[in-house]
Amino acid sequence: MSFFEAKDVNKSFPGVKALNDVSLTVNKGEVHAVVGENGAGKSTLMKILGGLYGMDSGQLFFNGEKVDIRSISDARKNGISVIYQELNLMPELTVAENIYISDLPGKMGVVDYKQLNKKAQELIDSLSLNINPNDYVSMLSVSECQMVEILKALSQDSELIIMDEPTASLNNQEVELLYEIIRKLKENNKTILYISHRLKEVFDVSDRVTVLRDGKFIVTKNIAEIDEVQLVEYMVGRDISQLYKYQEHPLKEKVLEVNDLGKEGVFSNVTFSLKAGEIVGMAGLMGCGREAIGQAIYGLQRYDSGTISISGKPVIIKKPSDAIKNGIGFVTEDRKDSGIFALMNVKENISINIIKILSRFKFISAKKEKDLLDLYTDNMNMKYADAKQLIMFLSGGNQQKFILARTLATKCKVLILCEPTRGIDVGAKAEIYQLLSNLSHEGYAILLISSELPEIMSICSRTLVVSLGKITGNILRKEMNENLIMQCATNNRNYFSGGVSL
Repeated sequence: MSFFEAKDVNKSFPGVKALNDVSLTVNKGEVHAVVGENGAGKSTLMKILGGLYGMDSGQLFFNGEKVDIRSISDARKNGISVIYQELNLMPELTVAENIYISDLPGKMGVVDYKQLNKKAQELIDSLSLNINPNDYVSMLSVSECQMVEILKALSQDSELIIMDEPTASLNNQEVELLYEIIRKLKENNKTILYISHRLKEVFDVSDRVTVLRDGKFIVTKNIAEIDEVQLVEYMVGRDISQLYKYQEHPLKEKVLEVNDLGKEGVFSNVTFSLKAGEIVGMAGLMGCGREAIGQAIYGLQRYDSGTISISGKPVIIKKPSDAIKNGIGFVTEDRKDSGIFALMNVKENISINIIKILSRFKFISAKKEKDLLDLYTDNMNMKYADAKQLIMFLSGGNQQKFILARTLATKCKVLILCEPTRGIDVGAKAEIYQLLSNLSHEGYAILLISSELPEIMSICSRTLVVSLGKITGNILRKEMNENLIMQCATNNRNYFSGGVSL
C-alpha cells in the first residue's frame, strides 16, 4: 500500500486547464521528484497538497484513507509541509520564533523563551546544523534560511515535505549541505516530494521521478531506469537537442567598451568590450562581483572609477534611465521581486518602459500598445490567455520572455542578462537560447551573466571570468571547458586567449 496517493486530480483557472486527471503515488521514506516544463502543473499540484488551492475534482489518500485538504491547516493536520522557492520566514524574528511561530510555548500570552530556545536547539541538533536559535533570520544566509524552513516542517511533525526548487539560490557548497539534510530526513523515514528544473539534482537525490506535461501525468520511473536524455524527452515530448544549435556568424563593430571600471570593495580594473552580434558570457563564483559589474553598466550601482563608451562615444551612466537613453538594456536575475510587475497585466508589463513613446497628449494609444504586444507575442512565442491576464499567473518561462520583450522594446543595442534561465524548464531554456541567438544575428551585443557553465558554453562565443572583482580570464569558444573556467574563477590561473581583445 502506498503512503500517499493523488488520484484523478483536476484543476482549472480562467482559460487554462492546469491539471487534467493527474495521478501520483508516493512511497513512504522516498525522495520522489516531480519534473516538467513550466506550465506542466507541478506547482499547481503542490499548492493543492499544501492547501493553497482547492482541486476541482479528484481524491487524496494517506495510508489508504481518503483525506480532504481545503486549507493550509488541513495540510498540516495531515502531516504535509511545503517549502516554497520564495521562503516564507519573518526576518525580524529569531530562528526559534520562526520555527515555532504557530505553537509558541508559554502561558497567558507570555512566551516561555527558555523552553522555546531549548526545543529549537534540540531540533537543530537532530540535523547537526550550526545555527543559533537566538539569531535573527535577517542575519542568516539563504541556505540557512532554507534549513530553518525544513526545521519548521519537522516541528509540525510533517511526514511529507514538499521542496519547490530548493536550490535555486544556493551555491555548490550549500547544495551539498541540503543533500546531507535530505539524506538525514530519509534515515528518519520522512518522505520528500522534490521539484526542480536542475535535472542533475533529480538524479543526485531521487529514488523515483514523475513527469508531468501540459497538465497531464506522463510517466513515473525509478531513477535507476532512466537517463537525462530520456527524462527530457518525456518532459518536452520532443528531442531537445534539435531546439537549439550554436551558429557561427561574423561580428561587427564594437558597441560597448568598458575601461578600468571600479567600485571600492566590489570590483576593480574591469576592462572589456562587446561587438555587435556577439554573445559574451560572464562567469565566476557567487560573490565574485559579476552581477555588480552588469548592474553598474546599467546604472543600478554607482561605479567609482573608469569609463563606459557606446559606439566609441563616452557616456555617463548614473541611473537606469541613463543606460536606456544610451541603448543599454538589462534583464534582472530576480524575476519575481524586480522583474515582473506582478499585479499588472501582460500588456502593461511589456509597455511600461516606453509609455512616452506609446502616448500622445498624455494618453496611451491602445492600438500601439496592442500592436507592441502582438509583435513580441509572435516573435517570442509567448503564451497567455489574453492581454488582460495578470503576469503573475504565467509560467516562469513566459514571464522571462515578457521581461526580455519589455527590454527589447526600448530599442537597446546592448543587452545585459543576469541568470536569464533561472527557474525555467529545459524547453523554455532552449527557446530563450534560440531567441538570444536570433538577436545576436540581428546585431545585438549581449552580455550573459550566468552561474550555469553548460549554459555559457552552449551559447557564448567567448567567456569572461571574474574572480574577487577582477577579470581573470577571456576564453574563446574553441578553448572553453569547465576546468579552465573554474581555474580562473578560483583565482588559481589567469588565462587570456591569444590575440583576443577584451
